[in-house]
Amino acid sequence: MPLYKEEGLSPKIKKILGNSLSKMIELRIKNNDFEGDEGQTISLFTDGEFCKKLVLVGLGKKEEKVPHQNELLGGTISGIAKKSKAEKISVFVNEDFESIAYGIILGTYEFTFYKKTDSKAKELKDVCFLTNDSKENLEFLKKLSAFENASILTRNLINTSAGDQVPQDLANEAKKIAKKYGMKVTILDNKKLKKLGCGGIIGVGQGAKDGPCMAFLEYKYKSNKKEPSIAFIGKGITFDSGGMNLKPSGHVETMKSDMSGAGTVLGTMQAIAELKMPGHFLGVIACAENALSDKAIHSGDVLKMYNGKTVEVVNTDAEGRLILADALSYTEKNFHPKNIIDIATLTGAVVYALGYKITGVLGNKDEIIKDVLDSSKNAHERFWQLPLDADFIKATKGDFTDLKNATDGVRAGTIMGAAFLQNFIEKTAWAHIDFAGTSWAEKPTPTTKYGATASGLRTLLELAIKHQG
Repeated sequence: MPLYKEEGLSPKIKKILGNSLSKMIELRIKNNDFEGDEGQTISLFTDGEFCKKLVLVGLGKKEEKVPHQNELLGGTISGIAKKSKAEKISVFVNEDFESIAYGIILGTYEFTFYKKTDSKAKELKDVCFLTNDSKENLEFLKKLSAFENASILTRNLINTSAGDQVPQDLANEAKKIAKKYGMKVTILDNKKLKKLGCGGIIGVGQGAKDGPCMAFLEYKYKSNKKEPSIAFIGKGITFDSGGMNLKPSGHVETMKSDMSGAGTVLGTMQAIAELKMPGHFLGVIACAENALSDKAIHSGDVLKMYNGKTVEVVNTDAEGRLILADALSYTEKNFHPKNIIDIATLTGAVVYALGYKITGVLGNKDEIIKDVLDSSKNAHERFWQLPLDADFIKATKGDFTDLKNATDGVRAGTIMGAAFLQNFIEKTAWAHIDFAGTSWAEKPTPTTKYGATASGLRTLLELAIKHQG
């Protein structure tokens, strides 16, 4: 039971709890055993008529409530359930039911693939929300179930070691989803990409033993649309060494997560299919390993991209934009989607701009940017628009090539990454999501003990819902 500081029990709650339990709680509050400070918990063991144990959780002062507080509360609740070895819990929900529910789902997740685990250990299996049984809440539970399954898929993929997951493994995951849900899947392997002239993704992937690939998942259900309403494109760098511009210690250790965009797109497509959403959507993953070897690209090399433009590789660690560039132009030319949204751990600069709690978004049309921002609010995720003006795009021009993949003297790294990508969009409404700061947690939070956070997944799902039909 969450309670704000100095908040008592409402008549409605007292009626639910019964006289005996209500008096027990009020006595603890009166004696200052529970004051409602943020994060404070107190457990009350009962006679078992209503429950075996009731836990009060403090929320702090209501006027000092911070963004995502209820989501973190949900994560805290899941932690309490785990510590108590509870298989079933009931949660009093007075406000923001959706955020608390998302927090419980996120906080319950554990990645145990590499750990020796107790097969008999109890797990939380049943969560009952004591709240309004409105039509909206019941509909949300369906979406929550699809999100839970998709978030597990996404986080498992991101948390998997790069030694156990090469580009083709992500393509194989796309095949599994396609087979399970009856989607059309197309795989472009290294040979096909070379034939098509996708110099960006070929260049990035040429230093690794396992070559690059692109996978296209096409979902169509109860829709007459010939072209996808949205093409979701995810960056899938299965490991980013930085190439010749080698990443230093302190940064390279978590670079298995540089395929977070691809993992999020796969999760999104699975959730869309699980919900049997009416509409036409495309999921695209561009996958490569940015390895350092005698075959890797050099700083100063020139690549010819799918759309014919030449790019000087000024920085081999600015590789994500090279594979996304080919994916963007290929998708626009061959699938003609109404909207394109790419999601990528593109720049460390976004962390300096927005920190670890807010995701950056940029794009070429106000309407699609508004759709992304509105969807993030509906999904209870924090997004913020950064500018993408013409002078930034002009700064991507090369000295003796059409473009260069990095520009000295501009500093605005996240904007410049998006500015480079805009050169590979002709007419389609396009938004670029940079979640390098929010996709991975190195310090424990109630919703993510460590590793992949499933950030962005809810927003993409809300976007699909907005553009369904």
